[in-house]
Amino acid sequence: VLLCHGSPRRTNEFLWESTSSDAFLGWLLDAAEADVLCVTHTGLPWERRLPGDRLVVNVGAIGRPANDGDPRVTYPILDFGGPAVTVEWRRVAYDHAALAAEMRAEGLPGEFVETIETGWWTTCLEVLPAKERARGRY
Repeated sequence: VLLCHGSPRRTNEFLWESTSSDAFLGWLLDAAEADVLCVTHTGLPWERRLPGDRLVVNVGAIGRPANDGDPRVTYPILDFGGPAVTVEWRRVAYDHAALAAEMRAEGLPGEFVETIETGWWTTCLEVLPAKERARGRY
């Protein structure tokens, strides 16, 4: 199991669900000598099963909702107890209204505050591939 930010080759690499082919993800797993790869950086959670019971999980991001209209953040629980690793996704409720108020008090741009309040991304949209962007509001 390898945990990394971005990807095993670059901490700032975006591994998007729609643009990461099975062949590429398999290559990353091979290069890392891993059967399970957990990454982040995109903020959007997803999982992909590959042949040989290998798994890639983009765990999302604590502190940024998943661009789905739900202000809670998401994380996975991986269970290694069966014949294959299973993934259970969970949402974490927190006082996002208080965080938004603190952000406003600190003078952060309203676009960042709106994302925390609504669960819809209002910034960084230019990095989203078309399929991921189409799932959002903007």
